[in-house]
Amino acid sequence: MLADRPFRTLLKREILRFMRVWMQTVVPTLGTSVLYLVVFGLALGTRIREVSGVPYLEYILPGIALMNLVTGAHMNSSWSVFDAKRERYIDEVLISPMSDLQITLAYTLGGTLRGMLMGLGVLLVGVPFVGLHIEHPLLLVLIGALSAFIFSALGTAAGALATRIDHISLLTNVVIQPLAFLGGVFYSVDMLPQALKVATMLNPIFHTVDAARYAILGISDLNPYPTVGIVFLLAILALGAAWLAISRGPNLRY
Repeated sequence: MLADRPFRTLLKREILRFMRVWMQTVVPTLGTSVLYLVVFGLALGTRIREVSGVPYLEYILPGIALMNLVTGAHMNSSWSVFDAKRERYIDEVLISPMSDLQITLAYTLGGTLRGMLMGLGVLLVGVPFVGLHIEHPLLLVLIGALSAFIFSALGTAAGALATRIDHISLLTNVVIQPLAFLGGVFYSVDMLPQALKVATMLNPIFHTVDAARYAILGISDLNPYPTVGIVFLLAILALGAAWLAISRGPNLRY
């Protein structure tokens, strides 16, 4: 299925879509990440010396990388699918000899790659600030790929279901970004009161951030391996949602 030429063609298009304008799609996000490191890391780092025995600037780097990975993956697929609907070139995709699952995977994998590149870029940008020693590199690749896949799949679903451009912006600004900021990026869940701890546990981004922090630093708020299982489950559910949205999304078919 993944070796079919139509699938590979659509996937290649999704990759070239952001690679050809990398000055617009990748560089600005890396610049924003530097600002996060400077503002939160250097400013707050003078007051919050350590979290869980780790220097504060080093502690927040995995979370900032995951935050950018998540938002980049989601924005790529959501805007790509919505633009295809708005400009009506989704018709050529739908009449091609691809199944709905193949279409879903092509859009989702394109966003996944962009998200992983953005996450990697943030880690590399962070090297001059904190250095970089990864405790579990293979686990980090797995968590990064799964996290990007989850939110790219959700972006695919959002693009298929959205009927107006406002819907995409609203979801990104009102749901995804607040969840990212409240996902344990800048703090440990142990610092929170009980009610907020419970709310944080329900935030899917928290689980990806916590697993990535364990993979890089070897510390986590939760047992890391059940957390990886939760991330796997979220990936399956997100793919199912995207598949259903591509199959039945409004204005995809007339």
